[in-house]
Amino acid sequence: MRAVAIPVGLALALASACGGESAAHHAKYLYMQKCAECHGVSATAKTPAPIADNLLDPAHRPGYQQVRRAIIDGRKGMPKGLLGDGDVDQLAKYLSTGQLK
Repeated sequence: MRAVAIPVGLALALASACGGESAAHHAKYLYMQKCAECHGVSATAKTPAPIADNLLDPAHRPGYQQVRRAIIDGRKGMPKGLLGDGDVDQLAKYLSTGQLK
């Protein structure tokens, strides 16, 4: 039984790394799951949390390091450690380049 589980697990890991969803799709998913509740779901929407900038609005586009620090360290009204390693960098890149639509 174990001999079958290892190759199947390896095949699933390789399949997701070689195709599947794009990095932009994953970053948008992360944003919608972890950020949109306070920072808005579209560039024109008012944010539900009055002290939170709309991160989708180009006028409030954060810098890469600013996003990383906020996710890792938290901010006033925002918990720290919202995402893990690779997801932090992926979301920071995504938000700071303005690729969200």
